[in-house]
Amino acid sequence: MKPEIDQNFINSIVNNFIGGICVFDIDSKTREVTPLYKNDGLYRMFNGNKVDIDNIFKRIRISIIPDDLPVFEQGLTDILADDGAAEFEFRIVSSDGSLMWLRFHGNLYSRENDSNIVTAVILDCTEQKTIEEELKRQSDYMHLLMDTDITFDFNCRTDVCIYRITETDALAHDSVIKSYHERIPDLGIFEEDIVSYTEMLESAMAHAHRDKLEFRSKGLINPTDEFRWYRADVVSILGKEGYVSHVIGHIVDIHEDKIKEIELKLRADHDGLTGLMNKQATETLIRTTLEQYEKDDTLTGALMILDTDKFKHINDTYGHSTGDRVLARIGDIIRNNFKGMDVTGRIGGDEFMIFMHNIRTPEDAASLAAKVQNLIMHSFDGEDFGKEVSMSIGIAIVPRDGKDFSELYKKADKALYFVKTHGRAGHKIYNKELEQDQK
Repeated sequence: MKPEIDQNFINSIVNNFIGGICVFDIDSKTREVTPLYKNDGLYRMFNGNKVDIDNIFKRIRISIIPDDLPVFEQGLTDILADDGAAEFEFRIVSSDGSLMWLRFHGNLYSRENDSNIVTAVILDCTEQKTIEEELKRQSDYMHLLMDTDITFDFNCRTDVCIYRITETDALAHDSVIKSYHERIPDLGIFEEDIVSYTEMLESAMAHAHRDKLEFRSKGLINPTDEFRWYRADVVSILGKEGYVSHVIGHIVDIHEDKIKEIELKLRADHDGLTGLMNKQATETLIRTTLEQYEKDDTLTGALMILDTDKFKHINDTYGHSTGDRVLARIGDIIRNNFKGMDVTGRIGGDEFMIFMHNIRTPEDAASLAAKVQNLIMHSFDGEDFGKEVSMSIGIAIVPRDGKDFSELYKKADKALYFVKTHGRAGHKIYNKELEQDQK
């Protein structure tokens, strides 16, 4: 007998679908997108905290990469036109700060006045897009082998390198560089990239293989006053004796694409609402900064954890738009008061982290914490919720309280807990007495 298909069976299929099956309400006038239903498969696809994923879809336009917003808006227009299903792809910043490609296949289900009920299937197509981009890169690579900006031939025996540079008028000229190893610092290569460039060349000389390197230089193709990004693709050529005799390859100007890549990475590392770094980027940069403290015992720093007091109450009482305004304003205050080598980030819904680099005394950290608290507390004076906005701050000092990030975090968190349990709206520097107080 065939199994009887009931509603529970249908629900099980929907929730176990590998991808998102969703229902949205789209307002014809405001274009506001309100999620009405999301299956379990959507949460599994994002592999993150459910609350964070819900927030992404509540304010979906903030999470979409700005370059892809026109595609998203046109997709909504096509769906609301009711000419059949519409499909489009866009990039989104996930809850952990990484970029995902999503394929949205939507259809208008019903319409009443300005309310449009849309059903959609949402799939993660990141891997497919990555493969497509790699195939395109390989295709471009083959084209560049035939017509590139710069080709070079380095003779390992004579230490002579011949550059053939193709100008915009399709004419080419050769540039012969003798004593090439010694001349590398004179090629206009960015100082921090010279070591990597030299290592790539020496590795290619040591054994036969292909390699590539991205580097910055002023002196390639058309010398300029500004550094540009290039990519060098090289291959070793074996001589009759079985040793590498030549390293040949080509160098391509990738400046515009590299700048876009860097800008995209910066967007992925930053929280769209506050403009601060996300949790992963914040912790990574703080750990990197702490490496300096391992090498220099004279440095003093401070790790701060900041928690917005009664934020859930503000959200629930005055609405999410008010909550977003509060968080955005806190982000502005933090960015305006911590600069240079200081690290600032949003590490949770209403929680922030700051690392003050190379302070003079712990009191400096306490003083700035007090200033930030005061600015936040008076940010919305005159508004209904203004008196309810405040901040609790816990502080750990480097190296007094340690140099390891996890240890500093725990101690700053203990100081924060003390503030939260003693009236909130204050700051506290960690001390050993807190350990006894919290037992």
